Amino acid sequence: MTLGFLTDGRVEDVAFAAAEGFDCLELALFGDTPLLDDSTAFQAALKEHKIALSAVSLFGQNYFDEATGAERLVRLERVIALTAVLGAPIVVFGSGSGAVTPTAAIRKLLPLIHDAQQLGLTAAFYNCHWENIVDRPAAWDEALPLASGVGIKFDPSHPIQLHRDWKSELHHAGAQLKHAHTKDVLEVGGKFVTDPNPGLGSIRWEEFFGLLYHIHYEGAVCIEPHSQRYTGPQRYDFLKLSRDYLRRFLV
Repeated sequence: MTLGFLTDGRVEDVAFAAAEGFDCLELALFGDTPLLDDSTAFQAALKEHKIALSAVSLFGQNYFDEATGAERLVRLERVIALTAVLGAPIVVFGSGSGAVTPTAAIRKLLPLIHDAQQLGLTAAFYNCHWENIVDRPAAWDEALPLASGVGIKFDPSHPIQLHRDWKSELHHAGAQLKHAHTKDVLEVGGKFVTDPNPGLGSIRWEEFFGLLYHIHYEGAVCIEPHSQRYTGPQRYDFLKLSRDYLRRFLV
């Protein structure tokens, strides 16, 4: 397994990753990015610092919205093309949401999934419910057989926040797991407070990595700074803290 973190494409993140012993980065997008028009500097930084790009992920897009769905499908198409240009092996996205079924969602996205596969990419659905209904075992079992080779990006914090058993869901993902995030959960009195960097919450990361080894996962595990405390001025400090904490589980 390799250890990395999420970036929005800043070249300084690449230099930091190399200097601090990270293996890879994941480009995380939430809409359009200047990289869709010019990724030259980011590509050059990855090459110069010898940092792999494990995946490009596009979050929070509803392809079934009548007003914006078509525009967001074009955005996903451009992100797939960017993934290939950047040399990442995996493109991660959601299914869209609304009054649709996992089957309907997959069928709508099949042309873009096939485009990604023609470019040599693996497509994976993230397991967060944000504009995504292919986010849990029942939906995976319904939808993924319709799209050969498509897999799952798993983050244990999402099922926890919805009071589901993350270990059962990760175990269920099995060989379909293509990418992984580490983001923690901090609860007080049984109520969600925040989602800090890994090592600062209640998730037992030894169990997470134990399951990854059990299912023979050999891909990237990327730290996801999320709340304002961990994406602010001390972002690099907290990334180093989580790097040191998680490294003990890697062989």
